[in-house]
Amino acid sequence: MREGRTREPNAELLRILDSDRSEIERLAQAFGMVTGQIVAEARKDGELARAMQDEESLRKTQIVMSTIGTSRQIFQTCFRRITGREAWDD
Repeated sequence: MREGRTREPNAELLRILDSDRSEIERLAQAFGMVTGQIVAEARKDGELARAMQDEESLRKTQIVMSTIGTSRQIFQTCFRRITGREAWDD
């Protein structure tokens, strides 16, 4: 993510949080949406860094993507163990 950005909750996140689903379902949906957005943004940043041959920025982006990917895997494993279902399709 580019430095200096702050995020306000978007309409999709607010819709998830205000839904009548169970707390764990809302948590899974919100976590999936937010981390999915971070990955999508990191991919764009990575493409830009690659095009500009900015190896330092590319490494930082790869670290972000790896960290978020690991976080999603951990969450998915915990969610599956608790509910017996997948939190989302990856």
